[in-house]
Amino acid sequence: MLAIEIEFLTGRYAATAHNDRGRAEWPPHPARFFSALVAALHDHEEVDVAERAALLWLEQQGAPSLWVDLGSRVGRRQVHDVYVPVNDVTLIGDPERALREANRKRAELAESGGPTKELKAAERLIEKELTKLDEFVRAQQVVESKPSDKALAMAVALLPERRTRQVRTFPVVLPETPTFAFLWPTADASPHRTALERLCARVTRLGHSSSLARCHVVDRDLTPTLVPCDEGEVVLRAVGPGQLERLDRAFDHHQAFHSRVLPARPQRYGAASKAASPSPMAESVFSADWVLFERVGGSRPVASRTTDLARALRGALIELHGNRDLPATLSGHAESGPTEQPHVAFVPLPFVGNEHADGSLMGCALVLPRELAKDDRELLLRLVGRWETERSDQRGNLTLAAGTLPPFIVRRVDVSAKAALDPTRWCRASTRFITATPIALDRNPGNLRSNQDGTARRAALEAQQNISDACVRVVGARPCSVEVSLAPLLPGAQHVRDFLPWPGRPGRTPRVRVHADIHFETPVRGPLLLGAGRYFGLGLCLPVEDT
Repeated sequence: MLAIEIEFLTGRYAATAHNDRGRAEWPPHPARFFSALVAALHDHEEVDVAERAALLWLEQQGAPSLWVDLGSRVGRRQVHDVYVPVNDVTLIGDPERALREANRKRAELAESGGPTKELKAAERLIEKELTKLDEFVRAQQVVESKPSDKALAMAVALLPERRTRQVRTFPVVLPETPTFAFLWPTADASPHRTALERLCARVTRLGHSSSLARCHVVDRDLTPTLVPCDEGEVVLRAVGPGQLERLDRAFDHHQAFHSRVLPARPQRYGAASKAASPSPMAESVFSADWVLFERVGGSRPVASRTTDLARALRGALIELHGNRDLPATLSGHAESGPTEQPHVAFVPLPFVGNEHADGSLMGCALVLPRELAKDDRELLLRLVGRWETERSDQRGNLTLAAGTLPPFIVRRVDVSAKAALDPTRWCRASTRFITATPIALDRNPGNLRSNQDGTARRAALEAQQNISDACVRVVGARPCSVEVSLAPLLPGAQHVRDFLPWPGRPGRTPRVRVHADIHFETPVRGPLLLGAGRYFGLGLCLPVEDT
């Protein structure tokens, strides 16, 4: 067992929740702690090989359990807006940027065994940039007897009272017990213990610089209060394989100068007592393993453009490789035609299910099948990486456009602050699901709008049976009741008539589409994607509380 204990020396924890700037994060997220260890790793100019190996080992151990105070024993300080002067780097820029670029180029050449001539040129460039930086620093220390108007204006602008102010909040948690621990019950840390102890000894804070912390590896047995659990109500940011490399790449991009988002993956947690003996439940053929793209600009279409955006996303990836060479689990096609086995779904994600929801598409996701082979998953991620490398701009933004769809600009993210882009929101277990986008029925149920001779009633019963059969195919369980409607059943969802015909291809009969309210006898784990258009964002169902 590996247990790392953290004590807040001032009795307070200052860290802003990633999805709510007015609320403090509690309990501390494992991804935040791992980043603190990585910061300690880079305290030295030369990275310790043993310490780096220890972090590479730690990221492979999965999400840790927590021994931590929860609930009523945790106090929260009232949050007020504070207007803070912006950093003066907005005036003097980033004078070390060119030097960092030169150092990175030399390191790349040295690692790849590049030509000696280019390596020497890179070293000369570093010497040149060091000289320029030295001259810049000396120039800042010289007092001019007759400064220019420009120098006076800059000096005045550097004064805090003259700088532009931005609103900041400083939410704080005051736990009754200022000590908590991350636990890996099955991990054997003995080969890396010494390196982990050195790293922990150099961690001086967690979260904001004001929340000073003492961190060390302990030997005593601790009983977890919060454990990873698929049905848990608490969502924390955790890490997985490749996290250290992602953090290194992120730093190369932002250099502690530009804004950034902590790379992480969402993990549900539940109380240890409730997670001790989980009962088996039906689960979707789709997994919670999603590749997320968040909208960062361009048009703001609503859910009725779901299929257009899904086709644009699929086209952007498939055109880089081609259908023929892709496995059926990625392309959705076999030699004989469309495959029957579950494959990757291209799912736009609308803002629904909230009193303020407007149905706009906040982004999209590649939803992977639960049984996707490791090689196929790696191929998909290579396609995504190639798409980003070849088609993104300097900020990593990608543009999706197809047909009449205006440009929709996205960026791949690990975790988003937007609820619509939280996979755990769509994938949690529930006994009740309501459609966010209508289901395209596999069979024509008849005229749902007819008022003659009970035609609409018979068509509704046929539609209910159709959806019930679809549930069996996707989750292996038949619902106890299904109600259908042409009107939306969730706040922000759109009427069936607003959606384009599906499949919308020449010579193909349009499918009948309906919204549905689906109940199961026992909880079913999502994500629930139903009907003929489920691989293109139709039939997306939101788990809701059965009230």
